[in-house]
Amino acid sequence: MRPFVATLIVLLATGVSAQTPGPPQTMTMFLQGQYATLKQNLTGAAEKMPAEHFGFRPTPEVRTYAELLAHTIETQFFYCNSVKGGADPIAGKSLEKTVTDKAGAVQMVKDGFAYCDELFANLTEERITGMIAVGSAPDTRQVARGRRLTMVVVHGNEHYGNLVTYMRIKGIVPPSSAQ
Repeated sequence: MRPFVATLIVLLATGVSAQTPGPPQTMTMFLQGQYATLKQNLTGAAEKMPAEHFGFRPTPEVRTYAELLAHTIETQFFYCNSVKGGADPIAGKSLEKTVTDKAGAVQMVKDGFAYCDELFANLTEERITGMIAVGSAPDTRQVARGRRLTMVVVHGNEHYGNLVTYMRIKGIVPPSSAQ
């Protein structure tokens, strides 16, 4: 029994000493990683669902698959535009009412991420904590840029979870489970 215990101790010690800590992960790196995962999952969800199911709604009270994707991307545009400033590229458009087919939904998701990609790619620790003005007078307030970008990820993941349910109901393995 003693040789077994000695061998086990040596193996455990070797395994522990062989592990070297990786570089520290900053908030910026974390947010960029979360955004990349969201992009992969939402793009995959749009591409993987068969075209005939984009009008599917599990119950009459909820959005169709296409409407849910559109709502998610509309909100993504909103948050990214609040950080970028300038003209809102989808102002006056209701993606939820106009994008109903697979081809349109796939393109909409790609466009939504293309609009936000530069913000996330160029994010730094200084930029993430920098303050921006949001809202309209007299209700304008200052918030951290990172707060708005975090909402892209939080809101996107919330609705990706809904999309997963729709996909499972239709017998489709969602992108995050297929990896």
